[in-house]
Amino acid sequence: MSAETFLFRFVDGELAALDVERFRRVVEPYVVAGAPDLGEVLLRAEDGGTAEFSVPADGAGGVTSLTATHLSTGAALDLLARLAEELGAVILPVGGAALILHEDGRRHLPPGLREEAIVIAPTGAAVTEAIARS
Repeated sequence: MSAETFLFRFVDGELAALDVERFRRVVEPYVVAGAPDLGEVLLRAEDGGTAEFSVPADGAGGVTSLTATHLSTGAALDLLARLAEELGAVILPVGGAALILHEDGRRHLPPGLREEAIVIAPTGAAVTEAIARS
């Protein structure tokens, strides 16, 4: 998957800050270039797959999105799903439906994303399947 995929957290239809410290703790064991800080970081998963993440500088509302690019299949997608679960985030692939991990998360999505959102298990395989369906 080379297209950009985003992680957002919504509360009552509005963007909410992501826990950057939790992001750092989750990705730290996988970092091969950059730092799990603001900016760019390259991760290598257990199976050798990679993912690049961009963590934008904090704005007034904190970090409200993460961008993943050059995601390999396999364990890199498992890591993406784990991050979404740990951060309470929605996975939003470019051109695809919002992927949520629990049905109760649907009510927090902005109205334009609610109807087509797909509930998935927090696994890379589920992410892959959902993107293929949407």
